[in-house]
This record gives sequence, structure tokens and C-alpha cells, in this order.
Amino acid sequence: MLRAIFLSVAISAVCFSESVIAEIRVSDSLIKVSGGAGKSAAVFMTIKNDNDNSDRLMSARTLVFKKAMLHDTISSADGVVKMKHLMMGIGFSKGEEVILTSGGKHLMLMGPNKPILTGDSVKIWLNIENSGEIEINLIVGQDN
Repeated sequence: MLRAIFLSVAISAVCFSESVIAEIRVSDSLIKVSGGAGKSAAVFMTIKNDNDNSDRLMSARTLVFKKAMLHDTISSADGVVKMKHLMMGIGFSKGEEVILTSGGKHLMLMGPNKPILTGDSVKIWLNIENSGEIEINLIVGQDN
């Protein structure tokens, strides 16, 4: 069911700039707002840890949606797709690149505070355990 929502995505956005804090680099950010009522959105990105130590994406927040959660996509043997909340965050080692992607680990936004339209800005703050908070800004655009 959730897989069908993402396959019927109507709106997407890309953040072309790279955000950097304490040698944590976020690039290739993309937001996909579900079709229809747009009650949820998924955020995908690449996170590169250029620090000398391991770190962890613990959580995220935004003012545009009521809830932001880190999820992993789990497929059972019978083909049922479920989302698993990653309560301990997503860890990454020194030098590691973590890719949040459709069908895998991703940031799920739920309960928009207003309709999300093409051209809207969605600011998200990522809470990185040892490196602090990093801000990314996505502009919603038409899916190509």
C-alpha cells in the first residue's frame, strides 16, 4: 500500500546546493510528496561523513509537517512492504556515505500543516548526534 503511494508520486523537489556542517555533507536532496491529498512526503539524500569519527543521523524536524521520522523499507517474503521506524537513527562510519533512497532508508514527513504546492519551500533540520544540526532547504517542483 505504501509502495503504491510512492509509485504514484505527483510532486517532487530537488535541492541542488550542498549543505555542510562539521564535515558532514548533505547532497542530492529530493522531496517526493504523495499524490492526491499529499498527506505525506519522503525525503531522499546523500550524507557523507568526512569527520574523523563515526556519527549518526538521530532525527529531523520541519515546520511544514507535523511529524518527521526516519524509516527503513522492509519487504517480507510474501511481498508485503512495511515501514520500520529507525528509533536509534542511522549511523555512519568515518568516511562513509549513506544514501537515503526510495525503497530503503528515508526521511518520512507526515501531516502537512498546509497544502504542499509546486514552488513551496520545505526547510528541514537534520539532528546529527556529534556534529550538531544541519539545515537543508528544498523547493517543491513538478516531477520529471
